Amino acid sequence: MALRVIDSLVLRHEPAILLLGRLCIGSLFLMSGINHWLDLRLLTHFMGGLPGSVTGWAMLAATIEVVSGAAMVLGFRTREFALLLVLFNLCAAVIGHPYWSINGNDAARWGQLIHFWKDIGLAGGALFVLARGAGPLSLDRE
Repeated sequence: MALRVIDSLVLRHEPAILLLGRLCIGSLFLMSGINHWLDLRLLTHFMGGLPGSVTGWAMLAATIEVVSGAAMVLGFRTREFALLLVLFNLCAAVIGHPYWSINGNDAARWGQLIHFWKDIGLAGGALFVLARGAGPLSLDRE
């Protein structure tokens, strides 16, 4: 019975639900990217092991967050940006939160473990957007 009620609500309100989902995930990336652009040092300490300029990598990461977040909010080229966010979050998890390399500091290891799985969860949310698309209340109008 409860599942039928939920199914009925979702079917009747699917466009609004898809919009709210996009607003939630998009605003998270938009806000995070803007904060990272305002202070690139929030990102550069993660990127010391990468080839090239850490500032360049930080600017790229912040730009991906801002542009992808805005695209999610607007529902613009939603599936393409969702795929970019899947890849971005998987890379962010591995590069930015290597909890497995932290020894002797349980609090730091635990914090990085939480951030690692947060990024994996965000990749999962982006996978749902990739699979479903933006919905009718979007610039894509799917």
